[in-house]
Amino acid sequence: MITRDCIDKIKSSVDIYDVVSPYVTLKRCGVNWRGLSPFNQEKTPSFFVMPAKKMFRCFSSGNAGDIFRFIELKENVSFGDAVEIIAGRFNIPLEFEKSTTFEAKPYGKKTLFDLHELACDFFIRNFHANGVCGEKIRRYWTENRKFSLGVAKENGIGFAGNDDRALVKKILQEGYSIDAIKASGIFYSKENETDPNKFIMRFNSRLTIPIRDIQGKIIGFSARLINGMGAPNNFADAKYVNSPATEIFHKGSVLFGLDRARRYLDSNGVFWMVEGQFDAMRCWDNGINTAIAPQGTAITDAQLSILRRYTTHLNCMLDGDSAGLKATERMLPMAITAGFDVKFFILPEGCDPDSYFCEDFENKFQALQQSSMTGIEFLANRLLTKKNITAQEKAEALTSIYEVISVAESSIVQKSYLDELSMVANLDQHAVFQDFKSFLKKKPFTKGSSIAIDGAQEGPCKKLSTAESQLLAIILSNNKIARQVSDFYEQPFLQNLTSCEGKVLLKVLNGIKKYMWDGIAKMEGLSLFSSDEKNLIYSLLDDFGEDCEHLAIANSCLRKLYSNFIKEEINKVNNKFRKISLDESDSIKTLQECRLNLRKMLKHPPQIL
Repeated sequence: MITRDCIDKIKSSVDIYDVVSPYVTLKRCGVNWRGLSPFNQEKTPSFFVMPAKKMFRCFSSGNAGDIFRFIELKENVSFGDAVEIIAGRFNIPLEFEKSTTFEAKPYGKKTLFDLHELACDFFIRNFHANGVCGEKIRRYWTENRKFSLGVAKENGIGFAGNDDRALVKKILQEGYSIDAIKASGIFYSKENETDPNKFIMRFNSRLTIPIRDIQGKIIGFSARLINGMGAPNNFADAKYVNSPATEIFHKGSVLFGLDRARRYLDSNGVFWMVEGQFDAMRCWDNGINTAIAPQGTAITDAQLSILRRYTTHLNCMLDGDSAGLKATERMLPMAITAGFDVKFFILPEGCDPDSYFCEDFENKFQALQQSSMTGIEFLANRLLTKKNITAQEKAEALTSIYEVISVAESSIVQKSYLDELSMVANLDQHAVFQDFKSFLKKKPFTKGSSIAIDGAQEGPCKKLSTAESQLLAIILSNNKIARQVSDFYEQPFLQNLTSCEGKVLLKVLNGIKKYMWDGIAKMEGLSLFSSDEKNLIYSLLDDFGEDCEHLAIANSCLRKLYSNFIKEEINKVNNKFRKISLDESDSIKTLQECRLNLRKMLKHPPQIL
């Protein structure tokens, strides 16, 4: 783990303006900076950077935090990765804690990253090596694939070679453990195998394409079968062999080329989604620098969620075969649910972007842009243009389209889609609306939108208008008072809190009691808080006046919370009085004593000094 002192050093020495400004155009606003939200599409700036507080706050999305949290949100990475990114950008050396145990883990993520870099360098050397194999693989690249050697160099294209032992020998010479080699996924081996000479290289005799995360770190490989380059190990008939799931690679959460594409995305930019790695590289070679591709599978919700952090505009350029068109049908509802404005560009049958743009790119791309279709237009053309379509078939097709439209949470968006459907399908607008209403009535009810609305209501408060929010802001700002308040953690008047602020307050107090909390400056990376709770914490700190009298406000909040609890208990006793008969003397006496004690307690609220 990175040392606490190193994290503190990075946070104190790096200006949050310098971290945010590459992503957002900022303009001076008093002592702060203001710009358009990097998390939402907006026309009026609601995003603020406050250098004096070393934090940012986005009023449109509710996100708030420090330099590490900004990178976590914008790059969709963990806290540790955010620290590494910032340290790398500002040339600050990282310091790692030394292990205090004798049974240290033999490898970590950094080890796996380094091991993949080593393997990639090995493959690249094979690709450019003198000899028969090197000449054959380069000829395949330039003549069969019609790419230049410059493109190969730019993208780290390599050749795995035919010798299983050469790479593992190199890796062992660099000091990597057997467990790390097995965990990398680069080799096949039996579960209990400890002899590296029996490891079999996964990508044997194949062209290799490195797969990178959004930071540009190599996390896996895709390897293409090349005829005449030797017999590959296992999956001999498979055209592609990809890295398996590892600690650093999960193909459903990775998009090929995103590390590159996001650098070219401007404020009004759009991602071009293609099917494969060669398609993406062909697009890059022709200037479509925002091309990305799923990892050999259908697009996932996780991948769309990552893209949504950068833009809501997505162009899908898919193969013109039936598989490509079916893939489009599957992804459209997911894209609409994620809030994307999607356009589709269908290539001629039998073509993919790699082959289609290999020659005469400018004319073909211009023609393709003129034939773009919206999602609803695509579905209508796909499902309703069948020759001699029967009334029943048309009804079934419309039901399929209504199913897609219904996933849009906004009624305005649904209406827009229905208007478009009636126009492109040449259907009566009123009939389409009535038909859609009937469809919704028959559709099983789901609570998706209601949950989303409830969640929004529970978001960060805008003003410190409650005792819970004020007390939480105090203990976040003052460690001494926080420790004193924690002495009341197990008292019923605090354990009874149910608001968002109250729940976070209890988490902080519990963390103090268990030595898991040592102030807001050391909150980063803790698993105590959810993303929404971190937004709440930073938003409270921004709203809180630092010059106020902390002790007086803390005691006032404690009195208020204590008073509310006691009065609620008294009301419970009074309700019981109303339900008992006059002849239940013992019960009446007990309740009277209870109420008297509660009233006495009301006069002695908790207090810190």
